[in-house]
Amino acid sequence: MILQRLDQLEYDHHHLVPPTGHGAGGLALFWKKNVTLNIISSEANCIETSIIFEGKCFYSSFVYGNTDRHIRKAQWNQLLARANARDTAWFLTGDFNDLLNANEKLGGPSRPEGSFSDLRTLFSEGDLFDLRHSGDPLSWRGQRGTHFVRCRLDRATANSVWAETFPTARSQYLAFEASDHKPLLSFFEPERKRRRGLFRYDRRLKDNVEVKQIIADSWKSSTGSSISDRITRVRRAIIEWSKEQGVNSRIAIEKKKEELDLALSSQLNDTNLINRITFELSKAYAAEEAYWKQRSRLLWLSLGDRNTGYFHATARKRRRANAFSVIENEAGEMVFKEEDIAKVIVGYFKDLFTAKEGDREDTVNSALRPVISEETNLKLIEIPSAVEIREAIFSIHADKAPGPDGFSASFYQSSWLDIGEEIVQEIREFFISEQFRTMCLSPMKCCILSGRQKLRNGVLWQLKQI
Repeated sequence: MILQRLDQLEYDHHHLVPPTGHGAGGLALFWKKNVTLNIISSEANCIETSIIFEGKCFYSSFVYGNTDRHIRKAQWNQLLARANARDTAWFLTGDFNDLLNANEKLGGPSRPEGSFSDLRTLFSEGDLFDLRHSGDPLSWRGQRGTHFVRCRLDRATANSVWAETFPTARSQYLAFEASDHKPLLSFFEPERKRRRGLFRYDRRLKDNVEVKQIIADSWKSSTGSSISDRITRVRRAIIEWSKEQGVNSRIAIEKKKEELDLALSSQLNDTNLINRITFELSKAYAAEEAYWKQRSRLLWLSLGDRNTGYFHATARKRRRANAFSVIENEAGEMVFKEEDIAKVIVGYFKDLFTAKEGDREDTVNSALRPVISEETNLKLIEIPSAVEIREAIFSIHADKAPGPDGFSASFYQSSWLDIGEEIVQEIREFFISEQFRTMCLSPMKCCILSGRQKLRNGVLWQLKQI
């Protein structure tokens, strides 16, 4: 069941430790191929590993603290024995089922000071420190008799050697959602640059009355301008509207998650409020799923099946072609740093496209052979009618990938009444003048009707100045 649920995340390797009983533990470890991870030992409450990531080596322990204090103390002693025998970088994270002090608990009867000694000993003798963290660290919530209790059971820790290896590491406590535990996310090197996002036309906007009016007004206000300028103006108008309205469903999700987290963290434990916010969060997730369906390019799946994670994964899979975590330079050395990877790539293509001595004209001429008859060629260059152009544009699936301008076919189809006349005129002008213009109808990787014959994907309508 776990593998089925997490298969959509596309991890390359995994290791599972089954629970000892109903609701009693169980561990699951997943990692990707760019991480070299070896399982040293695997037990019911701990997975011991050695990890090599970007040339850095360390040991990592993933724990689930036993609920029995005596067994848990023996578990801490075993971890200490292993750590002291290694005396190297060590990262330790998981559900400890234990606390360091009274400040890590809210609600319920007070715990005696002596009950914190076991975890304090582990930290002291293991040279362990909590990673700098953000978010509310009271990561567990539950009812204990008549008391509603919250406490910090989950944490990410490391020894001083590991902290020197990853000096900017931190962890983040996310919001409560489907579990009584908060997810805990650890960042080893959070200072890495984030790439600027590209504009993508959100197909949910095609039925938005306000946006349709913004598109019509922006298009008509550019009378006399080129198609490219009009599209740019429309794009800017949509971006500004999106910023003002917060149309990105991710924003709505984060807002509802914050509200749900506050409701779940409140000592009032208002179940009606929790249920209402949960319902609203589900609606926000449904909108997010619609967005990622468009991004995934998988057109055969229907909405409503909560496939958002799957759509995320397929969209990420396409981006992997442009994402390098490691590369080999000319000398055969592995390069991990982002700026060094860029230098290797630039150097490779600079050498590839540097002119070399030699005469290759004969080779090119011999490779080019005419394959289109004069009759077919006349049909291809025939000036298309407005009806043919419209049919060609509307034959593209609305969710097909957009081009460099960020607009998919959905935009052109849903806005055809406002923009269609100029689009038709521009395309016909190309066939009449036989000159390329500076316009770029990016989603028009479409079929052109020539005479009575439909030539699918016969002409690429990406017209640029050359």
